[in-house]
Amino acid sequence: MFGDADAAIHWVWDADLPQDDKQNFARFIERFPSLTFARDSKDSLNEVESRDGVTLPPHIRRSRSALSFVNPPLLALFDGYDYDCNASDWEVDIWYSIGLGVAGDEVLADFAEHAHGYVVGAWHGSDGSYLMIDTIHTEDKRIFVCDGDDLAYAVIDGNPVGEIIEPAFASYSSMLAHIVALRTWTGELTMAR
Repeated sequence: MFGDADAAIHWVWDADLPQDDKQNFARFIERFPSLTFARDSKDSLNEVESRDGVTLPPHIRRSRSALSFVNPPLLALFDGYDYDCNASDWEVDIWYSIGLGVAGDEVLADFAEHAHGYVVGAWHGSDGSYLMIDTIHTEDKRIFVCDGDDLAYAVIDGNPVGEIIEPAFASYSSMLAHIVALRTWTGELTMAR
């Protein structure tokens, strides 16, 4: 389902979400009031689970049913992270594509098998960074970051993957609240208000 900023604010405030999630989502909407927003339906979430062989945690289903992102999807730039993680030390702008399963089948399989996670964001044009949710500890709302090359080496070397995965955001809504710029694939930029 798609809607303007007014519709999206109603989706968020009418949703069965904690107050901090509602406030985070509202911040994101208010930063980009001219865009079209999107939310997932129960059927679309079921399709993702079937397509990718994943069971989405209840908190992700609730969050994305209130507000998933923007339509059409754009690349996102964050102003920072909720936790001190390696990504916060990089001196380059990391533009993430945001969405459920935004990675190749092999990467999704590696995260599922070795990290018990599912990708919800990926560094556009690079394997340098993935954002993921925990699919085992379903009460954990945090969004984690993992370097794609580090994951590949850990899998090849048989090392524990848990050591290379770091918390980045407190929740999906917090991740969206940290977005300060959106960009099309052709470079057209929209800055947060």
